[in-house]
Amino acid sequence: MIKIGIVGTGDRGTSFVKAAEHIPQIKIEAVVDTNPVRMEAVIKHHNYPPVKKFYNLDDLLDAKIVDVVFITTPDWTHADLITKTLEKGYHVFCDKPLAINSEQISKILQAAASNNKNMHFMGFNMRYKPTFIKMKELTEKKEIGNILTGWSYSGYTGDGYFRRWHKFRKNSGGLIIHKGCHILDILNWMVDSYPVEVYAKGGQKVFGGEKKWTGCHQCKETETCLYARKLSEDQMKLLEDIYIKAAAVDGYTRNYCVFGPSDVPDHYLVTIDYASGAKVIFEEIFFGAGLFYMGFAGEKGEIVTGSFIPDSIIVRKKFSQDKEQRYQVNKETKEFHGGADIGMLKDLVRSLETGKQILPGFKEGARSAIIGVAAMISIDRQKPVKIEDLLPLELLQ
Repeated sequence: MIKIGIVGTGDRGTSFVKAAEHIPQIKIEAVVDTNPVRMEAVIKHHNYPPVKKFYNLDDLLDAKIVDVVFITTPDWTHADLITKTLEKGYHVFCDKPLAINSEQISKILQAAASNNKNMHFMGFNMRYKPTFIKMKELTEKKEIGNILTGWSYSGYTGDGYFRRWHKFRKNSGGLIIHKGCHILDILNWMVDSYPVEVYAKGGQKVFGGEKKWTGCHQCKETETCLYARKLSEDQMKLLEDIYIKAAAVDGYTRNYCVFGPSDVPDHYLVTIDYASGAKVIFEEIFFGAGLFYMGFAGEKGEIVTGSFIPDSIIVRKKFSQDKEQRYQVNKETKEFHGGADIGMLKDLVRSLETGKQILPGFKEGARSAIIGVAAMISIDRQKPVKIEDLLPLELLQ
C-alpha cells in the first residue's frame, strides 16, 4: 500500500483524494492545510475518508507516515515545499506548474539532482487525454516526418481565474504559467525538444480594472454585469463555509470582482524556438467561448485536432496515396479531469513499483514553466528572451 500525504485541500487536492478511492494500491493517509477552518469545511463538504490532519508540512514530514507527498498548494508556494520534502527523503508529486520564476525552477531542479534516490512527478493531466495520446503516437511514428512547425489556440471562458489569486502575478507568475503550462507541456512533448528562445505579446482586453467590489455576493451591479455569478443557495453555502469564513484566517478569497485590479494578461501570443529547430506559435485568451485547435507540420505532411473535429485527429500527407486520414479516439469521461487524475495515480503506482519513471518529472515541469516565465518577461521588455539567460540549458536537456 502506497501512503500519500496531500498538501493543500483546495480543488486539486480534493480531486486527488477522491480519485484515490478508485486505486486500491493507494491510501490517502494525511492532509495538510495551514487554514484549519477551510480544511475542516472541505473535509466535511467533500466527504473525505478518515485522514490524519496537519497544519504545516514539517509536522507531516517528521511524522514519517507517508511514502509520497502531493503538493497541490497555490503556485508561489511550490518551490519551498518541494525542496523541503525532497531533502527529507520523500517522493514528491507536484501538480502543475512546477514554479513561477527561474530562481524557483533552478532551486527545485538542484534539490532534485541532490536527492536523486527520490522520484519526482509532475501533474500534467492533459497527457492523459485520448486525443493527445493518439497524436503523440502518430508523431512518434513520423507520420508527418520531423516536426518543423506547430500551432495551438485555446479560447477559455476564463473569468474564474480573475476571481481568485491567479489574477496577481506575484501569486501565479501569470496565467501563461498557471494555465498555459498544460498546453506548453503538450507542445514540448510533441516536438520532443526543449525551448531556447521565446517572444511574446499580451495584455488585458476584457478583465482587470478599478472596481472595488469584494465579490459578487456584495456587488450592486450583478443585474447588469455579464460576468456576475448567480449562485444557488447550496453554492452560496459552500462559498461561505469554505472561503468566506476561512478568509478570516489567511485572507484567501475566491470571489474577487473580475473587473478589479489585476496585473496578469487575459490574452497572449507566444512564439517558441526549440533546440531541434522547430518553431511553434501558441495563443491563449481568457475571454473566449471554448474554441481549441492544435496542429503540427513536418516535411511529409500535417496533423491537426481541435474542437471543430471533436474526438478526432486528421493527418494529411504529401507523398502518400492516402492523402488524408482521420483517426477517431475515445471520448473523455466527465470526472477527474477526463479520467486523467486516475490515470496519473495509476502511473504513479507503476513508477514506484517498477522504479521506472512513467509520469513526467521535474525536467518536463521546468521546460513548460520556463516558457511561461520567458513569455512574461518578453511581454514586459517587448523583445525576445533567450532561455539560457534565465536557466542553464543543461538543466532542460
